[in-house]
Amino acid sequence: MRALGTDPIQKLVTPRLLATCFMLPLLTIIADFVGLFGGWVIAVLRLHLGSRLYWNSAWQALEWNDVAQGGLIKPLVFAVVVSLIGCFYGLRTTGGTQGVGRSTTQAMVAATIMIFITDAMITEFFVSQGAG
Repeated sequence: MRALGTDPIQKLVTPRLLATCFMLPLLTIIADFVGLFGGWVIAVLRLHLGSRLYWNSAWQALEWNDVAQGGLIKPLVFAVVVSLIGCFYGLRTTGGTQGVGRSTTQAMVAATIMIFITDAMITEFFVSQGAG
């Protein structure tokens, strides 16, 4: 791409970063709603609770710190981590199809480790903010 005069960061990395930063929080919101709906199905069909009781209990258990931290901030940070690490390893892939497999594995391992680290840092930040 550089030989053609195109910046690979602008053409490859930026769109992937923006798409991941948009879609991962959206997928988190969808997963939260699916989880709430699944809990409602179990509560009504298996536990024989009323719908109103389930939704009132779910609403009362909801804390806005959890919504902000787990529903908005963490997915956005994780999106940046996953997309940048994936692009980093993807742009440095050599060795044909074997190199693609090796880079994919390395990117997955690195992203998983970085997600654990950033998750711990974000959690520690929110816990220290809540205590003070």
